[in-house]
Amino acid sequence: MHDVALQTLTLDPERTPDHQRDKRDQPADVQLPPVVAAMALVADELAEVEARLGQLLQSTVAIIPQVGGHLTFAGGKRFRPMVTLLAAKAAGYASDKRITVAAAAELLHTATLLHDDVIDEGEFRRGRPAARLRYGNGLAVLTGDYCYARALQAVAYLGESRAIQTMADAVTRMAEGEVAQLHVAGDWDFDTARYYMVIDRKTAALISWCSAVAHLVEPARAEALARYGREVGYAFQIADDIIDYSLDVHESGKARGQDLREGKATLPLILACEYRPSLRGRLESLLRDGPPVDEDDHAELVERVIAAGGLDGARRAADAHVDAAVEALGALPPSPARAALEQLARYIVRRTG
Repeated sequence: MHDVALQTLTLDPERTPDHQRDKRDQPADVQLPPVVAAMALVADELAEVEARLGQLLQSTVAIIPQVGGHLTFAGGKRFRPMVTLLAAKAAGYASDKRITVAAAAELLHTATLLHDDVIDEGEFRRGRPAARLRYGNGLAVLTGDYCYARALQAVAYLGESRAIQTMADAVTRMAEGEVAQLHVAGDWDFDTARYYMVIDRKTAALISWCSAVAHLVEPARAEALARYGREVGYAFQIADDIIDYSLDVHESGKARGQDLREGKATLPLILACEYRPSLRGRLESLLRDGPPVDEDDHAELVERVIAAGGLDGARRAADAHVDAAVEALGALPPSPARAALEQLARYIVRRTG
């Protein structure tokens, strides 16, 4: 999964820019960016999540917290924990169990990123060299396994069967999505339905579990929040796919056009080929022996996807999913937390440019 810079939400005061520190003391008439405003509503809980993450990464095997911490505490946006905590607040769920659910979600996400960078031979993650480059593929994969295990263990110890069952379902779907994406990488079957099948599992499944607060909230509200998270998950992944074409490593934390290098037909590319069939022919001629290595060919393809309107079409699709997510929140009573969830959903697309 991609992990581009939505906004740095680290709570470490030594690494948090001044403008992102606790905004609750700001005058009421100061307009905060959506992500910062949302974070302010759950700032104390996010600090608890940060501490819980540190606990969950501890091990008597000293290298595990080193490898896990290399990524986990590299300034990630904590989007999934923030959604979990805002959803809990919007649903009126105040149990401390929400902190463990939020931390477990971030640990699951960390596991997928550690694994992805090995599979994709990624070089950058969150603006720094990938863990595999510093510690090796073996330690990166096995630490990812540890993160999975600790997340499952933490939720299991909550003693809530619904939480562990729905988490197991989400993790299974995530694994299916990753396998499906790897299996089709490089075959360039420009199939929108298959694209959605992959992102439903690899991205939307976890965000949906987060937004439903592991289905610990009242069932009707959990279902509405799960729908919200699923639609947000679609929009989030599509936005990441757009950013892959539009931002460089200094802005997104990963090399521009990395998906194309890895043989992934994401929505901007699929739509560009629909809009301009000649682009598909050009792709097929260049990719007969795999993704392009030549940087000039790669740069040409990136620019042709943009010129064909692939990014604009993908933005329209992401906007439609955001609208569906906001509609799902109508089942919850109005509150600052619900409003923050709406703003976060809309910001997902705005961050693409």
